[in-house]
Amino acid sequence: MAKETSILKLKGVLDGMSFYKNSEGHYVRAKGGIEKERILNDANFARTRENMNEFANINGAGKLIRNSVSEYLRRAKDMRTSSRLVGTVAKIKNLDAVSLRGQRTFANGFSTVEGKALLTGYDFNKYAPLQMILKKDLVLDPVAGSMSITDFKPSTDLAVPEFATHVNFGLACVSLDAENNNSETIYTTPAPLPINGDVADLTVTLNALPAGAGVKMFYVLVEFFQEVNGELYELRSGQMNALKIVHIE
Repeated sequence: MAKETSILKLKGVLDGMSFYKNSEGHYVRAKGGIEKERILNDANFARTRENMNEFANINGAGKLIRNSVSEYLRRAKDMRTSSRLVGTVAKIKNLDAVSLRGQRTFANGFSTVEGKALLTGYDFNKYAPLQMILKKDLVLDPVAGSMSITDFKPSTDLAVPEFATHVNFGLACVSLDAENNNSETIYTTPAPLPINGDVADLTVTLNALPAGAGVKMFYVLVEFFQEVNGELYELRSGQMNALKIVHIE
């Protein structure tokens, strides 16, 4: 693989060379590989087929998790969120102790205590982990569907980005049914607070919990806004917005 530095940036296949672009720039590599038919049928590629099957499963599980909290994810993520998440999902899949190699699934691994522990604490924005943005402890009550912070003062208890005037704490609960590839999500209603506000106890509560029978996953979002002429606007970069899985049961 080589990096393309010419003025003309190509995409596609030309003279046996494959030109493509990723997040790090334009690249070129020789086109080649083994025929698909051989991979799917040759006994020598049995391990490859097993890996392909499990890779498809973890990719689907990663997509299910991302889509289940998409309303928050669009506000707090980094360029590698998807690939980092798939890496964690793969570790959870490996905890499936009941399936044959090539048939292991995220759903089976996630049903274990160890599987849930691997995903608990996952930060979707590696540049703004919740522990860095919020300097005080929060308490989650999964039965009541609420989170609280005592004696909270935004200006000193948060790492506040430049130009931010308000902050919103969001709470979401997802019922994730990985085996049947579906989810149900409930979000709190946004209620931005002024960053120069006084010290007060903060409580954010869901109106209800998902009724589905899947695994319950609680997410906390911290997002910043700028007030201009009485209107609140999301900070354009969103680089300091945090989103974390804080509890799974």
